[in-house]
Amino acid sequence: MAAVSAAIADDTVPDIITDQSAGVEDDRGFVKWELSYHTAIRFHIGDYRRCLNYGNRIVRGEPDMEMQHRADVPRCRKARDEAIEASINTLRDREIKVMNEDDVREAFRVVGLIHIERGKNIDDQFVRRRAALEAVGRASPMASDQ
Repeated sequence: MAAVSAAIADDTVPDIITDQSAGVEDDRGFVKWELSYHTAIRFHIGDYRRCLNYGNRIVRGEPDMEMQHRADVPRCRKARDEAIEASINTLRDREIKVMNEDDVREAFRVVGLIHIERGKNIDDQFVRRRAALEAVGRASPMASDQ
C-alpha cells in the first residue's frame, strides 16, 4: 500500500499529497515512484486507481502480472478521462493555481505507470522466488535421487 502524506508549507499554499508508491531503483532492485497532487483531486485519483485495481487477475504460474496490469490502462481509459476532466474542473476555480491541465494529465499518466510497475514488481518477485526454489531443489540431495 502506498504511503501517503499531506504537507502544508504555510497558509497560502494548498495541501499537496505526495504518494510514494512504487522511477528510481533502490539497492534491492525495487523502483520507487513519487507522485504529488493537490488534495482536492484525491477522490478523482482514487476513482481511477479503483478502476485499475479491480481488474480480473488470473494467476497462471507465469510472470504475466505486468501484462495484466498494462491491460488495465486502456480498459480504464474512460474512467481516467472522466477523472481528469473532473479534476480540471475542481481546480479551475481555485484562487491559487497549484496544477495546470498538463500537470493533472501527467499525474494520471504517472498513476497508470505506477500501476504497471506494480505488476512488473509482482513478476520480478515471482521470478526471483522461482529461481531460489529451483536452486534449493538442485542443491538438495533428494533432487539427485529423482
